[in-house]
Amino acid sequence: MSNKSFFLNSLKYIIVSGASKGLNYLILLYFAVGIFSEQYITILLLLSLEQLLNLLLPLNNPTIIYSKTVVDYDKITNKLISTSFLFLCFYIISFWLFKESIFRYYGVSNLIIFSSILFNVFTNGYIFYLTNFYKLIENHDKALKVQSLYFISFLSILIFSLVLENKVLAFFLGKSVGFLIIIILIKLFKFNITKFRFLNFTVNEWKKMLNLFSISILGWISGLGFINLAKIYSTPEIVLRIGYILNLWNVFLLIGIGVNSVYHPLIKKHITNKMPDIANKIKHQTLLLYLGISLCAYIIYYTLNYINLLDNYPEIQKVFIEIPNTLILFVISAFYYVIHPFYLVYDKFKTFNFLNISAFIFTVFITFTGTFNGYNNYIIYLILLYFFKSSFLYIYGEKKLIRNV
Repeated sequence: MSNKSFFLNSLKYIIVSGASKGLNYLILLYFAVGIFSEQYITILLLLSLEQLLNLLLPLNNPTIIYSKTVVDYDKITNKLISTSFLFLCFYIISFWLFKESIFRYYGVSNLIIFSSILFNVFTNGYIFYLTNFYKLIENHDKALKVQSLYFISFLSILIFSLVLENKVLAFFLGKSVGFLIIIILIKLFKFNITKFRFLNFTVNEWKKMLNLFSISILGWISGLGFINLAKIYSTPEIVLRIGYILNLWNVFLLIGIGVNSVYHPLIKKHITNKMPDIANKIKHQTLLLYLGISLCAYIIYYTLNYINLLDNYPEIQKVFIEIPNTLILFVISAFYYVIHPFYLVYDKFKTFNFLNISAFIFTVFITFTGTFNGYNNYIIYLILLYFFKSSFLYIYGEKKLIRNV
């Protein structure tokens, strides 16, 4: 694939992701400046629960298909769906056993909200898997069509937010209705790729999935899950600022999704075809692309800040001033993004997980040492978590996966 094709396909994914998923984050930003901060934090906390359940669902860990040992996509698809059904049953049973505790923690006892979250977990997992499958086989046109259907969820959330006074209910129920419509359209347009058969993972596949689960949980902790930690040990003001940062981070994450949608399949293709030098060259070019995007974003931020464009909008300004912190996370994560697929293709799932855990333990030690000594600015700890995670993986990957192949 030429550099021009790489850029154009990445741009298509960024645009489609922005129109389909990114608009949901804009709704959240509107909630942040348009409703009481307590309601905004409630939505983020429930989103962190939804995200955690998502990450523990096999369908939401499709990166197993990037392993060079996975060649039968029909089987792996059925295995992922089968185990996801079992996980969903486990979620439902666990919820009923601990629902009173769950209600107290989140301050919400509306069963429709929690039912919507469980429905969203499974349907989103299936849609997410389909887009990744079509990306992997480089059928980008079909991947973009499936991903564009996410726009329906935005419209549904928007409609429910306008109709219902309870914005928490409107957000999750609206998303659920949107996902239901998407699943129906996938069936009508015949985007589904296999006839369902109940199949089990092999022992080796389970080992890979368990490592992916662990990596996903740590990813959740460094995202929306971090709010739960900050809520316990930090101040309400810092918690709200972290909420703004993570909300903005999700917008920047759409750029990562766009680039990686093209980048990851290319790395697997070139390594599988025994052309690691080309894969390494693409890695360097992609890293420069990320850094260039970050620089452009900062110039735009600096310009807007210099001309005081938002001075008359204090609520928006409170969110806007967190862009530098968000960009720091994005720059650090660029090193994570470019090295990530090498671990998957070379079947280094266990090593990938070990390095993630090591970075997390190191950050936890610093965080609780600082908290014990009265330093509770958890924004710094969030940045440190991203720094250690990215640096550990990038340095090891450069020395052991790329130079020694």
